[in-house]
Amino acid sequence: MADRTLIDSGKFAMEFAESVSKKDVDNSKILDEAKKYLLSYLTAYYLIEDFNKIENTNFNSTDEKKFKDLSFNELMARVKQLNRY
Repeated sequence: MADRTLIDSGKFAMEFAESVSKKDVDNSKILDEAKKYLLSYLTAYYLIEDFNKIENTNFNSTDEKKFKDLSFNELMARVKQLNRY
């Protein structure tokens, strides 16, 4: 089974409450707003997790140059390859 994703509920709730307080949200819509906020959070979280896995695969390979040794043009070519996914 994959690693579990645990969210600090207090921190998440505080950040959500702060974001809602900056908008004029009808009290009857708060649950829907919380679901949208959680969906946005999880989407961003898993997107960056996927990016990190691809980045580690592409830049930490032993048979290729290390990230620090790539020229700018080589780096740009590598990024273009990543954008195909």
